[in-house]
Parts: sequence; C-alpha cells; structure tokens
Amino acid sequence: MTAMSGSDPRRLVLGNHLAELNRLAVWIEGWAQESVSPDVSLALQLCLEEAVANIIMYGAIDGGLEIAVELERRGQTLIARIEDNGRPFDPTQKPPPRLATTLKDAKIGNLGIYLARSFASHMDYERRQGRNRLTLRFDEPQAASPQP
Repeated sequence: MTAMSGSDPRRLVLGNHLAELNRLAVWIEGWAQESVSPDVSLALQLCLEEAVANIIMYGAIDGGLEIAVELERRGQTLIARIEDNGRPFDPTQKPPPRLATTLKDAKIGNLGIYLARSFASHMDYERRQGRNRLTLRFDEPQAASPQP
C-alpha cells in the first residue's frame, strides 16, 4: 500500500520497499515546512528515514508489510508515530539486531536507530494488537531570552 490514508495530511502509509524512503522524505519536507524549525525538520527526516529503513529490513514478514507514519504537533513538541504489521521488532533495543562488521554493512538500516537516540527527546516502543508502534518525540529548541 503506497497511498495516504484518506485525506489526512498528518498520516502516510508506505509499502515495504526501501524506495519508499524517497516518498517519505518528500512528505516530511512538505509537512515540516510550515510546522517546525529547520533543525527539528532535519532531525525528524533523518530519524524517520532510518526507523522506516530498519522496519523494512528487520521487520518484514511474508506477504505485505504496511508501515504507517503519523505526525502530530503539540505546542513546542512534535510527536512522530510509526506503526507496522510486521513481526515483533523493537528498534529501541541495544544492541541493534545486527551490528555492522564491515564498511559495506554500515549503511542505513544496518546500524540500529542511532540517529533517533541522538536527536529524539523521547523514544518508546510497544507491541499492541499484532502491530509494532515506535513513538518519537522532538522538542523545539527554546528561544533565547533577550538580554538587557
């Protein structure tokens, strides 16, 4: 499934192909232009692309894997939820499912979710009703208070 769910601009449904990362990047860029600062937009894009790549590479099941990405703004906080119907896969685990042993292995998706660990202010995983759900929270940087 590679279409948006309904007409909700905060939700995107992806298939289980790494080529879908391009569509995800364009969608995030369009959504974030008016919603978040450039710093948070970049962190969001990097983290969600890596998380979705990990899900595709490690969470795939026989048949179709459906991945839904949802964004929500709450004041100075941006909540990103990624849900999939794949086999149980906790991307927050340490160490990641397979550590890279060569430079060739050190590509997106093979190193675990290190970007999200670096940029997200909170990361949570749960398995509910046969679905994996990864929730990431990004906080906007506080504006500097004016100096007298």
